[in-house]
Amino acid sequence: MAPTVAEAGAKIYTPAVRTFAFVTFGCKVNQYESQALREKFAGRGLTEVDAEAGADLYVLNTCTVTESATSDAQRAARRIARRFPFAEITVTGCAADSHRADFLGLPGVRRVVGHDQKAALDPRLSPEDTRTSIFELGISRFDGHTRAFLKVEDGCDLNCSFCIIPKVRGTPVSRPLAAAVEEAKRLVGNGYREIVLTGVHLGAYGKDLGSSLPELIERLLGIPGLARLRLSSIEANEISDPLIDLMATEPRFCPHLHVPLQSGDDGVLRAMRRRYTAGRFVEACARVAAKVPEPGFTTDVIVGFPGESEAAVENTMDVCRRAGMHRIHVFPYSRRRGTSAAALADLPGRVKKERRRRLERLGAELTEAFARRFVGREVDVLVESDGTGYTERYLKARAPGRPGELLRARVERIEHGEVACSPA
Repeated sequence: MAPTVAEAGAKIYTPAVRTFAFVTFGCKVNQYESQALREKFAGRGLTEVDAEAGADLYVLNTCTVTESATSDAQRAARRIARRFPFAEITVTGCAADSHRADFLGLPGVRRVVGHDQKAALDPRLSPEDTRTSIFELGISRFDGHTRAFLKVEDGCDLNCSFCIIPKVRGTPVSRPLAAAVEEAKRLVGNGYREIVLTGVHLGAYGKDLGSSLPELIERLLGIPGLARLRLSSIEANEISDPLIDLMATEPRFCPHLHVPLQSGDDGVLRAMRRRYTAGRFVEACARVAAKVPEPGFTTDVIVGFPGESEAAVENTMDVCRRAGMHRIHVFPYSRRRGTSAAALADLPGRVKKERRRRLERLGAELTEAFARRFVGREVDVLVESDGTGYTERYLKARAPGRPGELLRARVERIEHGEVACSPA
C-alpha cells in the first residue's frame, strides 16, 4: 500500500497545479507508462512543459534495476527541488517501491506512489489506497518517438539472483488481446508505422490468458497500415517454433530479436539462476537463423558477476560470436540490495571496467562485420528526427528522409558502425 498524504508529511495536489513535466528513467516499459500518465494528465486539463522550464508538478518515473539507477533519480529530485523550490515532486516507478522511505525524506517530494497505484495517479487528487493496473490506462501517441511502444505484459517470475524487479513488479500479468489490438489500431491510425511490443517479461505473454505471444503477433499483423512489428526482448528459451515461423513468413515482422545473454559461461549462468545453458542459447539463435534470412541479434551482457573468471569472460565472448550477435549492451555487475547475489563477494571495480571494455570492443567488431554484409543492398529505414533511423534488422542507419518515413534505401558504406544510405 502506498503511504497516505499524512505519512508523506505533505499537502495533496490542488487545482493550482496547472503544468507538469515527466522525468523518466530506465526501460521501454517505463517510457510507455510515462506516456500513458502524460495523456491522462493532459485529459485533466493540465499542460506539459519542458522539465528545464519549470513546472508546478514533476513526476519522476524511476528505475531500480541497479543502485546507480535509483541514485540517479534521487539526484534528479534534489536538483529539481533546488532549481524549482515551489514545485511539487511525485516519485513513482520501481524505485518508489524499493526505496520509498529514502524518497520521502528528500526536499520537495510530496508523494511516493508505488507500482500498484501508478494508474490511479491523478495530478489533483490524493492517492487512492487501492491496487490498480497500468493496463487501465492507454496511449494514442508516443511523444518524441517515430516508433510506438505497446506494453502488453507486466511482471516477472524468473527470479534471477541479481534482479530485484520481480519483488517490485510482481508476477506476470498479460494485457487482454482485444485491448492490445485496439490500442495498436489507434497508434497506427495516428501515423505510427512501427510498433514495438514490450513488457517486463514479454515471453510470458498470454500464459495467464490461455493465449500466447505468437497469437498476439498474428492478431496485430492483421491491422491495416501497420508496416513493421518488433519485439523489445525475449528470453532464449522462449523462442518458439511458431514465433520463428511467423518471422520467416511475415515480412512486416522484423527479422530482429533482442535476446539477453547475461553470461556465456554455464557456471555463471547457474549462479545467476538463468534458465538456459550457453549451448542452448546458441542453439536457439541457430534455429532462428535456419529459417529467417540473416536475422539481426542483439543482446545484454553483465560483466564482473561474483565468481566470474577470465575463462568465463572468454566463454561469453565466444557465445556472442557463435550466436551471431551484432550488438552487445554491456553492463558491469552492480550489487543490488534485496537480491540473493548481494551476499556474494563482489569483484574489484577495475576488473569490471577492463572486462566491460573488452566486451564493448567485441561488440563494435561484430556490429561492423554485420553491417558490411549489407553494403550495396537495399534496406528499409524508419527515419527518426535526427536524420538517422533503424533498419528492419536493427542496424543504425543514416538516411535522407522525413521523420517517421519508412524509406527504401541503398547502403553505400559503413561509418563508425552505422550504415550510410541513399534513396533506392
